[in-house]
Amino acid sequence: MLDLPLYRILIAFAVFIGLLAVLRHVMTRQPLVETDPEGETGRIAPNRALLAVICLIGVMLAGAALLLYVRGTGSWPLLAVAVLALAMTAAMLTAFFPFYDITWDEDGIEGPTLLLPPPLGPRRRKMFWEEIEAARQERGRHWYLEDAQGNRIVWSFIYFGHATLMARVEEECPWLFTPPPAGAAALDDPEAIPPVRRRFVRLDFAAAKLT
Repeated sequence: MLDLPLYRILIAFAVFIGLLAVLRHVMTRQPLVETDPEGETGRIAPNRALLAVICLIGVMLAGAALLLYVRGTGSWPLLAVAVLALAMTAAMLTAFFPFYDITWDEDGIEGPTLLLPPPLGPRRRKMFWEEIEAARQERGRHWYLEDAQGNRIVWSFIYFGHATLMARVEEECPWLFTPPPAGAAALDDPEAIPPVRRRFVRLDFAAAKLT
């Protein structure tokens, strides 16, 4: 019969291999929910299967830390690890609710303004296509659309199907991707300022599409 330490090592190794297999399966799937055949309306959401695996890992880590702390084999830093793991897992669980989904139709797009858990976020907002002034990528693989008032709609790489959303934004908002012709507007023309700014936005967003 296997001794107890070796038995635990084998179980941990099997669980680790199983989680890797699930992660690989989830990461290679890119579901996109379309609500009509023509693609005029659509919806993307966080990959909740991947989030479920992350939450499972968080619960296992917190449980192991709490067990060691209760048995007296760990000090208060171990308890802090358990509390932090539980807090992060709870934050991940909020992504299972539909207020993180991004939807669009022929009029505009609606989605969360933040990817933080409640009460900090997310708040949902609807933007009409003609109101969008900028499309950028921030550090950490987050993308956002922004209007003239600074309101944003945000999503990240965990939204599988976001390439289709980017294509739709490019279709509905060509001014974000096409620089104005040289000399097309006078310097004193107030309409000349936004296109110049959008030209640089185009470079950022195009780079985001390649990642």
